[in-house]
Amino acid sequence: MADSRDPSAAVEFDTAVWFDLDGTLVTVGDYAAVVDRACVEAGVDPDAPGSAYDDRFVAAFEALADDPYRRAATGALAELDADPDAFVAALREAEFAAAETSPALRERLARLAADDRYAVGVLTDGLPGWQAGKLERVGLAGYVDATLASYEVGAHKPDPAAFVRAEERLPADDRVMVGDDPEADVAAARARGWRAFEVDGPDAAAAVLDALDSL
Repeated sequence: MADSRDPSAAVEFDTAVWFDLDGTLVTVGDYAAVVDRACVEAGVDPDAPGSAYDDRFVAAFEALADDPYRRAATGALAELDADPDAFVAALREAEFAAAETSPALRERLARLAADDRYAVGVLTDGLPGWQAGKLERVGLAGYVDATLASYEVGAHKPDPAAFVRAEERLPADDRVMVGDDPEADVAAARARGWRAFEVDGPDAAAAVLDALDSL
């Protein structure tokens, strides 16, 4: 995924602050409602797929299968005479429309991005284009120096490979991870020698940034 700084410049920062995306920088509310909205937009009865879509998506996503959204939709909608591509397009738009962050976090990230001591990264489980779209949608993409999605790395968190790739992408003397998952974000980062903080949503992430210099 594109970075806002030139990676060939080989700049080393004092501190690289990495964030999880979903549930940390961005929230989408009730995801079941997002899926229901996509069903309606695609002309599918929201009750018809049941748990078939979710189950198929989780299996494909965890296996890093190509295009897990379409794989899941194709299987779940096979008997409904529905277009899986239309459903996936509707799901993407519904998720982007539901994506939110907080004004406090946007302000803190802008301040952090303007400070040459810090680099800002996003380390997220997901597909690069899908995750980048949510950052763009909520207006945070311009404050991020590097974004690494698990489908780009070839491993989901808490696999150490994700954190090693992050270290390579943004060289720094100190590294911080901010995320909502105590294992995949916090414990895995600490195992690499990073400082790490568990948060519950964008406002809590903003509070970590308020105290960053004293942590």
